[in-house]
Amino acid sequence: MAAPKLRDVRKLADSRAVIDLELALTALPHFPAEYVAAGGAVKAHLVFGREQGYAMVRVELQAQVQATCQRCLGPVPLRLQASSPVLIVESEQEAEGAPAGWETYLAPEGRLVPEALVGEELLLALPIVPLHEPVSQCEPLADATPRAGAAAADVGADVGAGVDAGDLAGAGADGRGGAAAAAAQPPGPAEQATVRPFADLRAMLARAAKPGDGGAR
Repeated sequence: MAAPKLRDVRKLADSRAVIDLELALTALPHFPAEYVAAGGAVKAHLVFGREQGYAMVRVELQAQVQATCQRCLGPVPLRLQASSPVLIVESEQEAEGAPAGWETYLAPEGRLVPEALVGEELLLALPIVPLHEPVSQCEPLADATPRAGAAAADVGADVGAGVDAGDLAGAGADGRGGAAAAAAQPPGPAEQATVRPFADLRAMLARAAKPGDGGAR
């Protein structure tokens, strides 16, 4: 592919030149690869002139571009139309002095590559967040949702298997669970047998302390 041709901005403006271009996206210098890969083309109509002493061009575009939907991540075809008046400046200093509200395009030393100008204007015409419209055109996402649901069910089953009905029944509103409930239960027969030999200890000691009863003093 031949290199884009440099054009003299002053001559274009003074002669009120008109340039019509029909280009593949691959012919636009430095146009993002994510749009170029899927093909696409652009038609451009450039009308040059003067505005307040500046070289000016009106850029009219019609293009078909494929982008990525930011909702479903599927391809979304875009049909774009744009019309923009642009002041062409030769330096950053000249751009700073341009009339307020005007878009400027830098053409160093007054040399312009029309394809580069078209590519920049096409970028400005792209939506910030490409989306399918209406939403029903979105492609379904990969079956991540069913997998996530199954994983959640497995976790729930594992948790349920590790907690028996007794623990759940014994859990109180204060969050202490079965341990607190178990502590509140009366001792079983084995526990009662353990403490039974000491039930009359106080009475035995009292009798031993009385004189004349034959017990130890």
